[in-house]
Amino acid sequence: MDDPIIRLQGIAKQFGTFVALRDISFDIGRGEFFSLLGASGCGKTTLLRILAGIEQPSKGDLTIDGKSMAGVPANRRPTNMVFQSYAIFPHLTVRENIGYGLVYQNLSKAEAAARTEEAIELVKLTGLSDRSAHQLSGGQRQRVALARALVCRPKVLLLDEPLSALDKKLREEMQQELRSLQRTVGITFVFVTHDQEEALTLSDRIAVMSGGKVLQIDTPQGLYERPNCLEVAGFVGTMNLFPATVSGADGSCAVANGTSIGELRGRLNDRPVTAGDAIYMAVRPEKIAIDAAPHKAGPNCAAGRIASVSYLGDRSHYLVDVAGLEEPVAVYRTNLARQGLPETAGTEVTLSWDETSAMVLPR
Repeated sequence: MDDPIIRLQGIAKQFGTFVALRDISFDIGRGEFFSLLGASGCGKTTLLRILAGIEQPSKGDLTIDGKSMAGVPANRRPTNMVFQSYAIFPHLTVRENIGYGLVYQNLSKAEAAARTEEAIELVKLTGLSDRSAHQLSGGQRQRVALARALVCRPKVLLLDEPLSALDKKLREEMQQELRSLQRTVGITFVFVTHDQEEALTLSDRIAVMSGGKVLQIDTPQGLYERPNCLEVAGFVGTMNLFPATVSGADGSCAVANGTSIGELRGRLNDRPVTAGDAIYMAVRPEKIAIDAAPHKAGPNCAAGRIASVSYLGDRSHYLVDVAGLEEPVAVYRTNLARQGLPETAGTEVTLSWDETSAMVLPR
């Protein structure tokens, strides 16, 4: 990346004997929507607080817009932050909340008022300016928090799980609004979330974190289609894992003969393997075909019995017991594509998938 807005080099953070972050190094581009994704305790919020200046790293270097942030306090950084709780002042109106940060900038009253009105319009709160915080819905309070952060025109906006308090429908609506807003203002967003679907929906790139480390940074499609390890594969979406031992390679595919369900083939994704390597052939549930027809011998094909079917409105989730596997195989089908498929537990079915749909992961 030629000219990143954020550069982290060897960032580490300890709280006493607890190591929260370990050797974090990556760049974030200008105008990028970048997400930090991971389970609770993985270090993502600590890293966001270091970017904000609320915490200082134990070691390592952080630059924002080409300038070192060593010793620079939070109020002197070109960043602003939206907290999970929104932190809206209950005694102030929408307009007063949004314009609050401008009080400490060297602006005329007219300029401050104009920028406040511009921010109100940007987040679609026109007509609600004189309402107090307790008169607002959850989505409206979230918009106030965003406008208050954006009105100061930061170079980087930091967001700490700002949608987690919203219900599912409103959260999905606000995801689309947040992405549209980021494209409109054109500044860098760094977004913290534990919600995989949310990160995939919003982000240009995602850093998956675990145990204070970054496991993989990639586009949403790259993480989902080409995870670099078992932990990323399991955290970003659902993955079926078929244990196997490599017999050899056929072009860009690994071949495993003699598994509990017969011959398996999967794409290598530039991951070298040798005969005898213990691997998983990993397949996403939506990549597996389920058929009531009798089982036919061949690679990437298995006979099983339906254990359960869950109807989710737009799609159905099947769990299929397959002899020789400890865990049932998950299969997802849209309800348009499942016409004629069996619905009864205990029904015999055949599962199959293309070799390009399976990926090789080290075991």
